[in-house]
Amino acid sequence: MQFGAGPELAAQCPRVPVPDGWYAWTDASGPIPDALAQRAQALANDLSVSLGSTESYPLPGVTALIRVEPRAWGRNALGNLVTGCFRAGGIFLPSGAPQTENVAPPMSKTSKIVTALTVASLAVGTAATLATWGKK
Repeated sequence: MQFGAGPELAAQCPRVPVPDGWYAWTDASGPIPDALAQRAQALANDLSVSLGSTESYPLPGVTALIRVEPRAWGRNALGNLVTGCFRAGGIFLPSGAPQTENVAPPMSKTSKIVTALTVASLAVGTAATLATWGKK
């Protein structure tokens, strides 16, 4: 199999089904966390990792699956979609998993109060430090 851009490579690029018990991450699933996207890209770029290899990736409340697979589309340096055959890191969520927007539990009232107090404390400390530096 050859990889690269072009309609002739897209025509020979195998289509692989979604793994049983999983669904492909889509825009409806929410934004892909940067660390997950970077790991998927790193696996796809590592030529020692064979096509079909998978890796679990823990997220808050759910574990995603990364699979190295051929894909008949990719993005060029400008971010535009191009056809061809490319090594990609497919990202999947388990069937029945909550949408990623809801994967992290909502903040409790106590967590919100602690966060607000922490921010206020840091702001006061920063202001005091700046005031001290301004006197020198």
